[in-house]
Amino acid sequence: MLKKIIPEKELRRQIALIEQLLNHPSVITKDLAEAIQTTERTVFSDLVLIRDQLPKGWMIETSSQGIELINQDHQPINDLWAVFLPQSIGVQLIKSLFFNQSIVTTQFLNENAISIETLRRYTTKINRQLSTFQIRIKVTTKKIQFLGDESAIRILYHRLLTPFTHNNYFFEDYAIHEAHYFQFLSALHSTEISVQTEEIFGTCWFFINTIRIKASCQINDFYFDNEDPLYLKYRDALYKVYEKEGVYLVATELFFAFFCFLESWHYNNVFGDEISLMKCYPKIMSVANQVVDYMSQEIALPLKQSSLVDNLLLLLLKYNESTWLSEQFQLEYPELLIARKGKNFSQSEAAISEIIQATLTIENPLYLLNLIFLLEQQAILAIKPQSRKFYFTFQGEPAWKAFLQEELAITLGSKAKIENIEYFQLRELVFDSQDVIISNYPLDDIQLQVFYISNMPTKSELRQLAELTWEFYL
Repeated sequence: MLKKIIPEKELRRQIALIEQLLNHPSVITKDLAEAIQTTERTVFSDLVLIRDQLPKGWMIETSSQGIELINQDHQPINDLWAVFLPQSIGVQLIKSLFFNQSIVTTQFLNENAISIETLRRYTTKINRQLSTFQIRIKVTTKKIQFLGDESAIRILYHRLLTPFTHNNYFFEDYAIHEAHYFQFLSALHSTEISVQTEEIFGTCWFFINTIRIKASCQINDFYFDNEDPLYLKYRDALYKVYEKEGVYLVATELFFAFFCFLESWHYNNVFGDEISLMKCYPKIMSVANQVVDYMSQEIALPLKQSSLVDNLLLLLLKYNESTWLSEQFQLEYPELLIARKGKNFSQSEAAISEIIQATLTIENPLYLLNLIFLLEQQAILAIKPQSRKFYFTFQGEPAWKAFLQEELAITLGSKAKIENIEYFQLRELVFDSQDVIISNYPLDDIQLQVFYISNMPTKSELRQLAELTWEFYL
């Protein structure tokens, strides 16, 4: 996501190139060019520029096997980002606005040696990326500031910074002690209100809330139940952990911190003895049971044998705590606002939505329905494990073929079954419509989907093949 707010096209491409080199031990120029959607000549030019700027301990090597980014002394990846990300005016602007309610325009222009026209042009590009968060940056001759709900601004920063939280990038200039949050979690684990959480996800919220409150950027008012039983269980502990950072949470800020903590909770959770969601929220529990009963009947599977009821209860509970906040938090992952295809989906969505809306009024339930669908898929796989079958018919050196089949099995994962077959067997076997044939030679009159690979498959081919497996489950 951070790449999207880099308005400088060349720099954005170079950072994408660095990412590819970090994620792949060795990669050929053709695959790099394809991955970042440019030409091989441009890749070579960018590599020269990147080489000249690499921090101490990093180097790029080229061999017959491909191009490799080598970290000689196990230096932190932050060293790379500290060199390249600050070159972007967009990153510098977003970072400055993170720590300040507004910034003085002339000061920012002088520090970054740009004109106000250039700044406005870049801001227009950045605002296109921010539109899904329903916020924008306004630039005047006097000051630069965000326009929009503070909750949406914090959600933007959470999406931007969660991948960097573990190595403290963006937060290194501000004294926030992640140890305080870990101590808070550790203390909870020894109590009757223990809960399993995504630690980095929650730590990032702790950082963001602390920094924005200290910058006098107050969360917008919204309704919440001050006597909500779950909120009361964690309220004092959350107040104390923020107090250690010199932040004194009140009213909506305290509930917002609780809601952020709730967002970090695992599904398939194991709770302490004092956490009985079904007793505290019987109406929501009833809705979860009705939804699972409907799903079970629809697909003829005993879904209550899985954790689906408990997982739906937790999901619906977030909307019960604050429907407005839940709909705000949908802004963080807009890619999940997808329309699912299939003849029964619209009927299912309407039926499930009707069950939910009887208790919870949700203006646009599509995002929630997609999350319900994902939890349903997880439950189905828990009860009835599925695998997609790939038939591997390959003409080549036998030792290489055996090695390649094993590599394909690793790439596709445990949910895929790969069976080695010969050409003549294609006429004899009975295939399922979902099966796929993987081949390196042309096949005629085959009704199944055929995925062709090279004698030495490229990274792009392997990625596309893995995506076939992913699509099967979604």
